[in-house]
Amino acid sequence: MRLRSVTIHNYRSIQHLELTCESMVVFLGPNNHGKTNILAALEFALTSGDKPKTSDFFSMRDQSSDADLWVDLTFDQLTAQENTTWKRYLLPDGLVKFRKAGRPKEDESPEVSYAGYVKVYKDWFLRPIADQTITGKEELEKTPLKDFAPKAKWSGKSLASAQDAYIEANKEKVEFDGTELETTPLMGQKNVAAGLLPDFYLIPAVKDLCDETKTKSTTLFGRLLSRAVKDMAENDPQLSRIKGDLENLVKALNRSPEGSNDGRPTQLTTLESNLDAELKQWGVSVEIEVLPPAMDKLFELGTNLHLDDGVRTLAEQKGHGLQRAVLFAFIRAWAKALRGKPSEGGGMKARAASESIIFAVEEPELFLHPHAQRRLARALEEIAAADGHQVFLCSHSTHFVDLDNYKRVVIVFKESPQEGTKVRQCTVDLFEGDTDKEHKDRFHMAKWVNPERGEIFFAKRAVFVEGETETTVLPFLGEKLGVYDPDVSVMDCGSKHNLPLYIAIAEAFRIPYIVAHDEDPLPDPVPADWSDDKVKSKRATFKLNETIAKSVDPRLGRVVMMRPDFERAAGVSKTQGQKMGKALAALEHFERMPTADIPQVLVEFVRTVYGPQTAVGPAETMA
Repeated sequence: MRLRSVTIHNYRSIQHLELTCESMVVFLGPNNHGKTNILAALEFALTSGDKPKTSDFFSMRDQSSDADLWVDLTFDQLTAQENTTWKRYLLPDGLVKFRKAGRPKEDESPEVSYAGYVKVYKDWFLRPIADQTITGKEELEKTPLKDFAPKAKWSGKSLASAQDAYIEANKEKVEFDGTELETTPLMGQKNVAAGLLPDFYLIPAVKDLCDETKTKSTTLFGRLLSRAVKDMAENDPQLSRIKGDLENLVKALNRSPEGSNDGRPTQLTTLESNLDAELKQWGVSVEIEVLPPAMDKLFELGTNLHLDDGVRTLAEQKGHGLQRAVLFAFIRAWAKALRGKPSEGGGMKARAASESIIFAVEEPELFLHPHAQRRLARALEEIAAADGHQVFLCSHSTHFVDLDNYKRVVIVFKESPQEGTKVRQCTVDLFEGDTDKEHKDRFHMAKWVNPERGEIFFAKRAVFVEGETETTVLPFLGEKLGVYDPDVSVMDCGSKHNLPLYIAIAEAFRIPYIVAHDEDPLPDPVPADWSDDKVKSKRATFKLNETIAKSVDPRLGRVVMMRPDFERAAGVSKTQGQKMGKALAALEHFERMPTADIPQVLVEFVRTVYGPQTAVGPAETMA
């Protein structure tokens, strides 16, 4: 099962928040705006034994009418086994939805409950509230459920069993009208049984490695080791021999089926005899039976992880950087295990169905240099792509943000403590349809022009420009004029044709932006040696000015158009540009120019880029 959506209510800094989930979700935003609280809410909802503290309740809630905190989780992509397990809660489109809630109690720990969402059937006797009327077999006999009641003695589950049987027999006829949250506990149990919900692994920014290198089934290392042992048990002849030897050893410690004690340690036989004598008056006999342990349990009894960097010590005795590298080595090893193994035919062996697992990682970039961040990002993507796996990240690094996968990105913000933490995300395809395929392909290709495009999501303001000349010169002139703002990101979009695509992203995430582009007018007269195709191309480029202007929402962005183009408005020699490259020629041109001599049109342009954002109205032309 995969988490499809989350609703969080009255949890820590969150008053109310709704979130749509991809296989990978990347939370971005300033510190202290609530990213960690979203992960904590997921952990609370997916960990049956996790109880909220008084401090976990949103402090500015209306405690007279809205005192509870709760988290709603909706899942899709259920396996066949999960469809059976969650049969009672299956909603249209194969969804399952449940709520974990916390209710404050005066002078006591908060009360915790799980409840599922169920279909509301039009027939009253199929609804959860039917238990208020049908309290025994006598009432049941008066309903169409009478032929579907279990023959066993009436119990609290009898009505639910009869309802399920009736629905199964009449599934083509029964009608329902929406969904509702049941009033009884989920699955009829106060606590959710282990294994029903996805396993949730949270790796906070500061993590004690000794907790994760223990060989418990709840740790990353323990799970990896368990997976390795399972694989060995299936494929390794040596482990099979060891297992057989262990079983023979244990067999020698027990009585033989024939009652013979030959070869059995006399101490065990003597202990049994002494216990028999002590319990003789009870008319019982005692047998001590030693059971062979499961192979994976042998590893849990005592396994240490040592690291040798010149000094061999336990892993938790190394520095924080190396410890965190080990944690993420576990994750990368997990990703490799999910890739499958080559089959005899040379193809990939299909992965066996695995239980659902959600990894939540806070600041994965911490203590890692850029290349290690890239490797970790690849591993996390591989995990997220595997069946039954999902990854949630809180990050401040562009290495974990891919603009092509903008649906993964969730911008977290908090405008005021009263409103609480909110999110912005884009869940629709911005470039759908056959007519936009060329745009989408160009947008994906632009990644290789500017691999750091994900910086847009971290920016106070994004400035979209046509190419490298502007991305090189604008920050340089900003420094020279004393107006440079490092929170403003100047983005090389690859070409003028790509600008509307970046505008669409900024609009979708409500990121303030400026679009700066050349006017590119056709020369008058048109040179005689220009071909028809060149004239057509130049006209199309000029016509883009109108398209770009119409794309901009003046409440969020503004357009600055340089006439006739950036280089000529700035006074950069065309000959030098052809000789050295436009960007280098422009940089050299302004490096030796006194600040007072910088053309006024360019000074205004730079101040527009790095100055305060203002409402625009019509596009602004600079010449």
